[in-house]
Amino acid sequence: MRQVGRFVVVTVVAASLFAAGAWWRGVTWSDVRHWGTPRNAIEANGETIRIPLAQGEEQRLLPEVTVSTVGSYDLLFREGGPDGGPVRYDPCVPLAYVISPQDMPEGFEETVHAAVASVSQATGLEFAYEGFTDEPARFDRALVQPRYGDRFAPIVIGFQAEADNPDLAGTVTGLGGSSAVPGAYGDAQYLRAGVVIIDWEDVARIREDGEGEELAQAVVAHELGHVVGLAHVGDTHELMHESNLRLIDWGPGDLAGLALAGAGGCEPR
Repeated sequence: MRQVGRFVVVTVVAASLFAAGAWWRGVTWSDVRHWGTPRNAIEANGETIRIPLAQGEEQRLLPEVTVSTVGSYDLLFREGGPDGGPVRYDPCVPLAYVISPQDMPEGFEETVHAAVASVSQATGLEFAYEGFTDEPARFDRALVQPRYGDRFAPIVIGFQAEADNPDLAGTVTGLGGSSAVPGAYGDAQYLRAGVVIIDWEDVARIREDGEGEELAQAVVAHELGHVVGLAHVGDTHELMHESNLRLIDWGPGDLAGLALAGAGGCEPR
């Protein structure tokens, strides 16, 4: 089986607080603290949407993961983060995720949660499950949606088949990725609004084998690896290898890469 990582770089523009006579309308204390620095904005479908402000305290929710393993890993965005390093998720807010349940195999919700837990443990990123959504999993999704409030859309995990999505043709069992978007202020980028699409026909067949449940979980974990910033590697001993027919857990390089993916800086509040 083969999994594919997808990332999107979003074009941003500077959004003045005073544009169109919007004096004090929607101004927050964060805007005041950053007085003189225009808030970044997304251009989407002809509409300018200001980047949502970072929530919570400027401190990690979970401890940074330290690993001693050595192996192959690669990153999808090697630079552009707040410290000049890789583009990563903000470790100071929970990574919200939802499941789009259409065509989800029976009992697969727990498989998803188990895969999420393995990524959380390996990255030191906290995830928060927010239930089912009626939003279909797709890579051209709106990054900010009224259904989710004034924030970036959560990671969405959904299910399709080759007949629904030609990118799942052949041996491709899943797709995963996130969008790289600047924070509310400045040039540093952060990962946002991840997407995982699982070929439900493929995982249904996989689950029929002896280690099928573990292999199905590994498929989801692999795609979540893309979501948090890992790219494919050529080493067949790593779960982030393009094709996996036998591994059910992270390899040494995977663990090193996931720890790095979770070690990003907090977005300024």
